[in-house]
Amino acid sequence: MALGMLAAVYLAGVGAVLFAPHGDPVATWWPAAGLAVSLVCLAPRRWWSVLALGIVVSSGLANVTGGRDLPVSLLFGVANAAEAVAAAAILRGGGRRRPRLESQDDFIKLGLAALVGGATIATGAALTVVAVDQGSFLDTWPSVFASHAASTFILVPVALASWATVGAPSRGFRTIRRGELLVQVLALVVVTGLVFAPTQTLPVTFLPLPVLVWAALRFDVRTVVWQLAGVSVVTTYLTAHGYGPFGANLTIGRIDAMAAGMLTQGYLLCAGLMSLPLAIAAEQRGRLIDRIRASERLFRRNFTESLVGMLLLRREGESLEIVDLNDTAARLVGSEQADLVGGSLGDLLDTSERLELVAERMLAGNLEGWRAQTGLRDREGARVNVALSLLARDPHPMFAAQLLEVTAEYDARRRLERAEKLTSATLDTTACIILVTDLGGKIVRVNSATTDLTGYSEEELLGRPVWETTIVPTSAADVEALFLAPPRSGRPLMREADATTKNGEKLRIVWNNNIVRDEHDRPVNAVLTGIDVTAERNTSGLMVHLLEAAITTALIGIDNAGRITVFNAGAQNLLGYHYEEMLGEPFVRLLDPEELGTRTGTRDDEAAFAALTSTIGPGGEARMRDWTWVSKDGTHHTISMTLSVTADSSRSPIGFLCVGRDVTEQRQSQEMLVAALDKERTAVERLRKLDEAKNEFVSTVSHELRTPVTSIVGYTEMLQDGSIVEPDPGQLPLLATIARNGQRLIVICNDLLMLSGLDSGAVQWEREVLDLTTILKPVEEAVRPLLIGRDLTLRVDHPDVPLVVLGDRAQLERVLLNLLSNAVKFTEDGGEIDCRLEEHEGEAVLTVSDTGIGIPEEEQGGLFEKFFRSSTAQNRAIQGTGLGLSIVASIVAAHGGRIGVRSAHLAGTTFTVRLPLKRPSARG
Repeated sequence: MALGMLAAVYLAGVGAVLFAPHGDPVATWWPAAGLAVSLVCLAPRRWWSVLALGIVVSSGLANVTGGRDLPVSLLFGVANAAEAVAAAAILRGGGRRRPRLESQDDFIKLGLAALVGGATIATGAALTVVAVDQGSFLDTWPSVFASHAASTFILVPVALASWATVGAPSRGFRTIRRGELLVQVLALVVVTGLVFAPTQTLPVTFLPLPVLVWAALRFDVRTVVWQLAGVSVVTTYLTAHGYGPFGANLTIGRIDAMAAGMLTQGYLLCAGLMSLPLAIAAEQRGRLIDRIRASERLFRRNFTESLVGMLLLRREGESLEIVDLNDTAARLVGSEQADLVGGSLGDLLDTSERLELVAERMLAGNLEGWRAQTGLRDREGARVNVALSLLARDPHPMFAAQLLEVTAEYDARRRLERAEKLTSATLDTTACIILVTDLGGKIVRVNSATTDLTGYSEEELLGRPVWETTIVPTSAADVEALFLAPPRSGRPLMREADATTKNGEKLRIVWNNNIVRDEHDRPVNAVLTGIDVTAERNTSGLMVHLLEAAITTALIGIDNAGRITVFNAGAQNLLGYHYEEMLGEPFVRLLDPEELGTRTGTRDDEAAFAALTSTIGPGGEARMRDWTWVSKDGTHHTISMTLSVTADSSRSPIGFLCVGRDVTEQRQSQEMLVAALDKERTAVERLRKLDEAKNEFVSTVSHELRTPVTSIVGYTEMLQDGSIVEPDPGQLPLLATIARNGQRLIVICNDLLMLSGLDSGAVQWEREVLDLTTILKPVEEAVRPLLIGRDLTLRVDHPDVPLVVLGDRAQLERVLLNLLSNAVKFTEDGGEIDCRLEEHEGEAVLTVSDTGIGIPEEEQGGLFEKFFRSSTAQNRAIQGTGLGLSIVASIVAAHGGRIGVRSAHLAGTTFTVRLPLKRPSARG
């Protein structure tokens, strides 16, 4: 390509020399200058020296070929090379990028390069002409400058437009109709031909310029530069031959050839200065419009096809009115676009912050942008992220809003928060140690049970390597075992080890270790779960000890199939079998087969065991029952046996427990005891019959005895009062003794009859409502005669309020009379007797106390039995039958009351009778 360009430089130079006006030392136009500058500026800098040498050669040969001397041709060649390098340096601007013609700055560089290059060649050529004495400096310099500057200014843009990367044109054949271009080219040809016709002398050289401006406005730079280059070639050629206004003036001698060439080149420079900047500006505008249109299309495409809901808003009054929105926003809001345009953004978002105030702050410059997460008024439960930004303030405030639906993320976050709360609640309510660590072994989470069990707070454990605590095993092997990755099945690794609490207490912990993996099955955390089994281990040891220590009780564990799994020392001692001998053996083989068959109806082991377990009640235990067990040596033992269900922690039955105790000797003793009880029962029955016979005898004797005694007492009274004969004075003491003893016999008979009636239930009671206070006075009057001749003090306390009971007045008077007469009888002179009646806790309490001889405490157990007499009364020969207190106790019991005594030898006696009070009726 470089050689081709150098050949073009040679040919262009030859043509310029050949077509130079006759007698002109320089060409009117030198296109080789433009080609040389184009060649150098488009080539890499490292080739410039070679290209400069080539330009010297090709340009020198062109001048030699055109008929110039060799020295002049070489000097012109050197000047041409200098021109090309100088102009190319300006066009490259010190950079490595190839020059372009895309902006006004590029046009200015082009003009400057043309001026510098033209000045360079003009100076060199003028000096050469002066040196060879072919012309003056001042005459040569302008002509060369104009021809070379015009060549550079006209042809270099062609090279730049054709060879340089100008970018995709915004206007041209692909965007403009070919017809317009054809018309414009024809117009340019016609106008140029008319202006530069052979006989044209009118000053109408301006006519091609509007046509070039037309091309600059309607087409791209490349079209303009090619048209400009064509016009330049045609104009220069026709002018050099005397055509056109400039050639005509040259022909008629008005101007010389040099002036005509300068005018022609000036004309071309003017044409370039008018059309090129305009074309560059038009193309820049076109590229800018295309860029704007592309940006607009991109924006519109991004706007309409965006996965984010986008809205354009306008400030109308105090609201943000929707101007435009994309489909995503319409779908997100749940309405049609047409229904939303013109509405307010505040009507769509369910936010507590007023959007009008947000817009005011943004317009005032107090807020760059506004972001929030809100709900949608027409979509309950939906959540969106909203971003509001200000697009323009003047003339109308414009805003942009972006809506991104985050309902799924919001719900996921809520579920995650709930899951986190559930996890935290689960961890904190789990009564075991839970330590969560990272893969490096540092603790990242601790539950509250860990603090409760170990005493270490969460702050003391977080961030510490797990092996530095005293909770997990401290040996390297144990820690390594805990952190071994579990198999893919997810089953945790288990290990039991000791742990030490903060206060030094030892715990036995069963550790479960597992690895938590992410969605890509990569391990992220380790979870250590420790269950405190200290109590279980202690209990287990205690159970083993108890099983071994229970040498008199047989404890036998049985599985669901009826086979023995546990055989304790008590069972071994009882039956003589060893533990290993019985493991796996059917339990029913320990029982007597005859008895087992009789009770269960079968001899089959499984069926018999099923019959045994069927007796277990809803409570999980069968009632205790005696069975006959057969020991290893064939001895039969009577065993009191119970069978109960055993279950695991989930209450699922896992077997049975048989508890048996040898009761052989006990049952033999019970049989002997039963026989003895039968004998005793027979004896008691015989005694009861004897007692009944005795009572009947006593009753009969009393009846039979009372009648003659009554007659004796009656006749004695008749003898005493002289009803029959007047008694002898010496007989009166004897009659008194007979009467007194007779009265005693009558009292004894009455007492015996009363007791007999009480025992047989023949006594008829009078049930009446009576006030106990009314019996005190009659009884006191009946007792007072007994005090005659005695030194005793009797005090009777009469209550102020009535004490109403339901009972027999005569019998209750008899109770009080008996107690008071006994007090008088057993109290020595100088003593005191108190009688008190009061109410206490809903009962009538009658108390009779004396300071008499008392009753020994060891004899008080039989006080209310028949014929009881204390040893004190017997020693002092105090008369009595021992029936009074028995009668009193029976009467009190018949009235629903109770009697008590407090006494001691020679310490007085207090009797307390408690009778239930009668409650008032509804009528009061």
